[in-house]
Amino acid sequence: MRTLLFLTFAASLVPLHAQGPAAGPDPRFLQQLLERHRPSGTDPFEFAALGDQQYGADGERRWPALVEGVNRSGVSFVVHTGDVKSGSTLCSDAMFADRVQSFNSFLMPMILTPGDNEWTDCHRDNNGSYNSLERLAYLRRVFYPTNQSFGQRKLTLSRQSEDPRYPNYVENSMWAQGNVLFAALHIVGSNNNLDRNAENDREYAERNRANFNWLKTVFSVARDAEFAGVVLLLQANPGFPGSRVRVSQLESGFREIFFHLEDEAVVFNRPVLLIHGDSHEFHIDKPLLGTRSGRVIDTIMRLEVPGSADVHWVRVRVNPAKPASLFSFEHEDIVAHRPAQQRP
Repeated sequence: MRTLLFLTFAASLVPLHAQGPAAGPDPRFLQQLLERHRPSGTDPFEFAALGDQQYGADGERRWPALVEGVNRSGVSFVVHTGDVKSGSTLCSDAMFADRVQSFNSFLMPMILTPGDNEWTDCHRDNNGSYNSLERLAYLRRVFYPTNQSFGQRKLTLSRQSEDPRYPNYVENSMWAQGNVLFAALHIVGSNNNLDRNAENDREYAERNRANFNWLKTVFSVARDAEFAGVVLLLQANPGFPGSRVRVSQLESGFREIFFHLEDEAVVFNRPVLLIHGDSHEFHIDKPLLGTRSGRVIDTIMRLEVPGSADVHWVRVRVNPAKPASLFSFEHEDIVAHRPAQQRP
């Protein structure tokens, strides 16, 4: 007993980032999530995916036409992969207030996962020399005050902060549509806030543990409720080079969480769609090779949304009649935003 007490006390002195992998789903919270989120039919539906928008004055000028195009589209909801401003503009309170107003101009629900431009990079002089962790706390208060989505029609979301072990992670959310389970994970560019200084490394470690837990919780719900597929919303491009890679080849701030993602996806063995932004180029591919097999993981597909100067969006179709190829895509151009070209 004395030894056990000593080991327990010693473990409490170890920093959070050195205490090993995150705890699994809380059984009571998991049961609540299973009661809320069940497959609700096999009708096809569509949603909009976008990100890396409102970059500078030109991006803000183009934003209303993008919103109008989505509002006319008939999609069920919108997912936004973060970076709601450029990496060289102020992280001011006024910017956050403006973005809340602009997000609520969507007629349908809009769900946002944070980007690095909103907080990680706010220490830069051209961002206003803010404390990035103070901006993260402010972002959470302003963007996620309740369990409701953005948009004129709201969607009630489950948030990880309902688990008393993770009260800060209001941005990690879950919802269901038809027979697909959706979730947002706070995974950002700039190497996921790793390797800048000790204070930010601690933030990375704590958020990484929360993301581990949320990922395990999401896939537990998906398996137990027998969803046909999972969609994960994140901001960062973790280092996909355009060719297929193993998790070990990704940037250092993403390897741990993507190792867990690979493990969960292999066990789930149904379609998993990753939607991210960050590098501003439209991509649809299957980017990951199995850690052991070295072969492409066919169940993991990724969509990278266009962004920055490409002020367009992507329509994602979900067709339960084709369970092996559950998702299909259409790049939706805002015609007025096509750049002028010259003959070669």
